[in-house]
Amino acid sequence: MHRPHLSSVLVTGALLTAACSSPPSDSASPAGGQPETTSITTPATESTAEVMVTALPLEPAGAIKTWEAMWDGVELVVTDPGEARERIGDVATDQVLDQLDRIYNPKVESEVANSARLFDNNPVLVELLDGTVTINDCMFVAPKFGNATIWYSGRLTEVGGEWQVQAVNLESEIGCVPSQLAEAAIAGYENYWDARVQFWDPPDPASPLVDATLTGPQLELVNSLLTDHQRRGLALRGRAENHPEVIEVRSPDEIAILDCKFQDPGRGLFDIDSGARLAGIPAIAEGQRDLTSAVMILEGGVWKVSDVQGKADVSCDIAPTTQGLPLV
Repeated sequence: MHRPHLSSVLVTGALLTAACSSPPSDSASPAGGQPETTSITTPATESTAEVMVTALPLEPAGAIKTWEAMWDGVELVVTDPGEARERIGDVATDQVLDQLDRIYNPKVESEVANSARLFDNNPVLVELLDGTVTINDCMFVAPKFGNATIWYSGRLTEVGGEWQVQAVNLESEIGCVPSQLAEAAIAGYENYWDARVQFWDPPDPASPLVDATLTGPQLELVNSLLTDHQRRGLALRGRAENHPEVIEVRSPDEIAILDCKFQDPGRGLFDIDSGARLAGIPAIAEGQRDLTSAVMILEGGVWKVSDVQGKADVSCDIAPTTQGLPLV
């Protein structure tokens, strides 16, 4: 239940300016054993004072808790509709409650439509000047086909001294990517290409940079190639100019990156002793662009490259492109 909140209080009163008591007399005390006291009060000078007590504005961060509490309620619309309506109703309008109930507990018999959902929020808050806030949330939803994410925005306003969700809008059903996740995963991708320059010239399969930037099939492949090149005395050289963007979010721990890169004219496989460039890798054409896709896995808090596929000397557009997911 929401309690009413007063924005101001007006206090008016008469102030008493003097009051005194006479000292105890020498007469006998009454039966109670306490001396009698005579009080003399002088007339008060009447005055009026007004004190305005203004309520402090709500902390915007509290709106995030309200937003997340609403989605905790939405998780129950299938399994416990009564509890769901109570939880959502505590923090959102009836209109929002009915809207979310129709979306996540539709009155159609369908295994997919009527499946209970789990939501993992990633809210980003924007404070507005009129005392409201907007939240953009690229949230993970399970189960979900395609990208594991969905983008909702919401508007929250202070009602009765608490935040209340006034409106919810679906911004993107086909997917999105939380900005922090995208930045961290792309940083891990770039770290691999930086590290490759070091552990492949000369090739060193024991380099700690290998395990620090790679995992899964790509780790096995690179270890095998490094061992072979170390035996043959070969070095892989060249560092392209990358332009990566996230094109798929499979889970909070797995994403896919697409990269239209400007290839380094000096890229190639070289004999370490002679410095001669081997013919095994074609020479780089002027202005060559290569298209690379990579799967990134979050392992031990670090984003690592798990798989790399690519095409050389193709026509591609650098990021951002329409294939990239919206950053939230």
